[in-house]
Amino acid sequence: MAAKAILLLPVAVLLLVAAGPPSCVLAADDDGTTHLSFFMHDIVSGSNPTAVKVIKGPGSTTAPTLGMAFGDTTVVDDALTETSSATSAAVGRMQGIYMLSSQTGAVLMVCANLLFTSGDHNGSTIAVLGRDDTSEPVRELSVVGGTGKYRMANGYVLWKTSSMSGADATVQLDVYLTTGNGTIDEAAAPVSPVDGGAGSGGSSGSSGTKAGSAVRTAGGGWVSACAVAAVVAVVGSFWV
Repeated sequence: MAAKAILLLPVAVLLLVAAGPPSCVLAADDDGTTHLSFFMHDIVSGSNPTAVKVIKGPGSTTAPTLGMAFGDTTVVDDALTETSSATSAAVGRMQGIYMLSSQTGAVLMVCANLLFTSGDHNGSTIAVLGRDDTSEPVRELSVVGGTGKYRMANGYVLWKTSSMSGADATVQLDVYLTTGNGTIDEAAAPVSPVDGGAGSGGSSGSSGTKAGSAVRTAGGGWVSACAVAAVVAVVGSFWV
């Protein structure tokens, strides 16, 4: 029986490697900084746009590439996906507003929440605020907060236009953030509905170290894989 259980160990290892961290999480550094990368699809054309102009500025068009005039304000509910293809796996939505805030160029002021709708991060948000100069290849916006897995988040987003089709845009977002200064003790923090409802008031001691924070941020898939590996090993030990 023990020999058969040993034979199953490579299977468990393969399951562990295959599961990995969530696909949009590229790295979790020792200092608690997490890097996430995904794509936003801003669709203003067609019969089902995800970006709708709600305020029209008084002047003429000042940003022809965007089809916008100074003061134009747009509400967005843009899809976030793993790759630049709109049909790739969904990561979440970007919900908020952007407005043309320059009288002379294609510069937007962006205020939005990145809402995650899948995996271990489902229901968590990252709040983004900043200046988006669309004429630049790379723009930097601020991470000013978050909820759920990203409660107390701070950091920045690198905003890169991947492609344009008329005024429709696909934008790559590279998010670099820390949560709670990398040292928050999650067991001692108030529990929100995003965390799964009311929690117990116990303490996890020193579990909130910087390295621990990085593991918690990126490790949902690994935890699931460990559980699968344990089940495989236990079942295998009883095979005759």
